[in-house]
Amino acid sequence: MNYLQKVLAVAVAFAASCHSFNANTYPSLSARNRAGSGGGRKNAYTTSASSPAHPRTLTRGGSQLYLFDSLLQKQGGQPRSRYTNGGGSSSSLRRISEEELNFLSSGFGLEINDTPPFPYLIGSVGKDNQGRRLVVRHLEDEDITKILPEVVREFGALIAPSNAPKQPGDELADKIENYLFSLTVLIGLTQRVVRREKGYSEASGACPDHNVICLVEQIANDENINEKTTYTENIVGMAELSWQPPNPNSNAPPFVLPYFVKTLISRFGPSRDGTTSSKEGAPKGYISNVLVWKTRRGRGYARILMAALEGIANMWGCDDIRLHVDASEYSGRIARGLYWDLGYEGVPDRGTSKKNQVGYDWMGPNMANQGLYLVDGVPLLYLRKSLRE
Repeated sequence: MNYLQKVLAVAVAFAASCHSFNANTYPSLSARNRAGSGGGRKNAYTTSASSPAHPRTLTRGGSQLYLFDSLLQKQGGQPRSRYTNGGGSSSSLRRISEEELNFLSSGFGLEINDTPPFPYLIGSVGKDNQGRRLVVRHLEDEDITKILPEVVREFGALIAPSNAPKQPGDELADKIENYLFSLTVLIGLTQRVVRREKGYSEASGACPDHNVICLVEQIANDENINEKTTYTENIVGMAELSWQPPNPNSNAPPFVLPYFVKTLISRFGPSRDGTTSSKEGAPKGYISNVLVWKTRRGRGYARILMAALEGIANMWGCDDIRLHVDASEYSGRIARGLYWDLGYEGVPDRGTSKKNQVGYDWMGPNMANQGLYLVDGVPLLYLRKSLRE
């Protein structure tokens, strides 16, 4: 991607993100922070592992936010929730066999240190009546400009409906914020593609890291070339697996860090989760940026992305895998249900964070056991799944 293409990509994403800046759009990051929203952008676009499909700021009974209703009502044990919308309805899951999902999550039938077999055709889905099929593959350099507007719309400063009067300069501030955010996403994704290619190059000697994968709908073209069916691709989802320090009080940074820096942070950083001792401190597999395009939710696509990432983690030799998810009862409900169904469990606070030592005692003793942490002022759940059980 040359310099002119990158400038044009930023301009496209900027225009898309600024298209609906009015009273009927979602609040900007600054507006969400002022309102104390439970959702919102966290550390640029490397946020919780799944993007909510609902407005960020929801109120009930006036101004009070009810972020933790389901967690407060839960007594003992890890809550479970049937994942029925947003990522896979019961009808759509019949098209994607559990056998194939298990095959993906176990490592595609390959050994540790092998390269993922991408592009990978989801065989149990087959073609629909429009000739579409599903493929999982890596994000490539030429894909970045295609997904940038969708990423900015979902993770950027999109706002919840509000009747509050606009302050002078709010519109300009929102435009500047979205421009800078678009630039951050562009640079971050470009770095990730470069780092992934380096990790699978025999000449570099670097370990694999920052695998951003795409879920692609391929649509058969009417005209065939040399009697072979050709396809038009539409990216409909993405997700990322990377090595990150096991720190429940921090999301992954927006830009790529060298692996040795992550190792130093893991061993000597100010906060580690309770599953890792200082002697064993090392980066762990971490899932982030799970996003299914809004028009494709409810088809089981999130499960495919998660299974593929778990498969890559097995090929990397990960013993377990971690992620953050929105703790809001509203914007985070669907994503939490998915991860709990997939076997992810909260990592309780072990007193590793001075922020959390204040505690959530007012919410009840069970709250800390759900893996609740305050990350950059936003309540998130820190979940973990063992890959060796």
